[in-house]
Amino acid sequence: SKATVSVLYCFLHHTTKMNSLRVATRTTLRAFAPLARVTGLDLMQVRTKVTAAKKGKAAKKAVKVAAPKKAVKKVAAKKTVKKAVKKVAVKAKAAKKAVAKKAAVATKKAAVAKKRVAVAKKVAAKKDKIAAKKAAVAAKKAKAAAIRQRAAERARAKKAAAAKKRAALKAKAAKAKEAAAKKKAVAAKRKEAAKVKALKVKKIAAKKRAAAAKKNAALKAKAARARIAKKNAVLKLKAAKVKLAQKNAAAKAKVQAAKAKVAAKKADVKVKKDKIKSSGPVTAQTLFMQQNKGKGMGLKQMHEKFNALGAAEKKALVDQAKKNLAKRQEIRKSMKQPSNKYAIFTKKNFPAAYQSALKQTKDKKEAFKLATKSVSTQYKQSQ
Repeated sequence: SKATVSVLYCFLHHTTKMNSLRVATRTTLRAFAPLARVTGLDLMQVRTKVTAAKKGKAAKKAVKVAAPKKAVKKVAAKKTVKKAVKKVAVKAKAAKKAVAKKAAVATKKAAVAKKRVAVAKKVAAKKDKIAAKKAAVAAKKAKAAAIRQRAAERARAKKAAAAKKRAALKAKAAKAKEAAAKKKAVAAKRKEAAKVKALKVKKIAAKKRAAAAKKNAALKAKAARARIAKKNAVLKLKAAKVKLAQKNAAAKAKVQAAKAKVAAKKADVKVKKDKIKSSGPVTAQTLFMQQNKGKGMGLKQMHEKFNALGAAEKKALVDQAKKNLAKRQEIRKSMKQPSNKYAIFTKKNFPAAYQSALKQTKDKKEAFKLATKSVSTQYKQSQ
């Protein structure tokens, strides 16, 4: 009834410490209000019918006391009363079923309302003071209604208390279960954290070992590179020394070869000069000086004596000098290398080409170049 709902509202309002629970209570009461109104009407109808049944029972007692002449009427009245009682029982049963169905619907609505509680939390904080005042007024009204209907609703209050106790026990069990679950989760979390920490320690140790190994490998590689570099430096130094020695030897050999070449050339020139000199003097004065060499005369005296010679003596010297000159020319001719084809061709064709080039330009050097080029081209074409 309305009184019961009000009592529950007051109880929940005064026992709760959370604004969200008050919001949930208001939403639940709003959902239960139509049901409470319908339930109150149904209970009034049931009460009316129960009163009628009581009156029927009283009538039955009156029938028993009455005279035997009214036996037939008694039986009829008894049947009527039974029928009335059955109808009332059936209707009460139907009313209870309807109330149960409506309670189920209300429970579903309450579940929906609980889902909306999360959204209504922010609004509930602002409306808390107004709700508190309304709750106080409602509590007063509920208290007055409870006093008026205490006798009628005592059984329901007991049932509500039992239900509340059961709900409290369930809540306590749920809290214990939740606490156990939290403890388990915390323990699992700590265990996982310990595992993660152990893994991190292992990873750090592995990294340190890897870094140390890398450092050792780098040091070894550096030492190996240093050894190789040292060996290479020694080898390079040796190679440089060998190369320098070879270079010096080559330079010495080159100098020796150049000296030998110069010496050979000088010797060859000396041989040629000696060969040419073997022909004898080619002038009368040099022939006279050769003949009188080593007789104690100086150069001036030799010149004076040669100038003092007679014509016949000078003629004999001149004839001998001419013979020597002819002999020298023969020696020189024999020492000359034979001319090649190009030299012979140039000797034959160069004069004509030079004369032709002089007609083109007055510069003799340029004419010489043009003639040389022309002769070279003619020689290549002839070949």
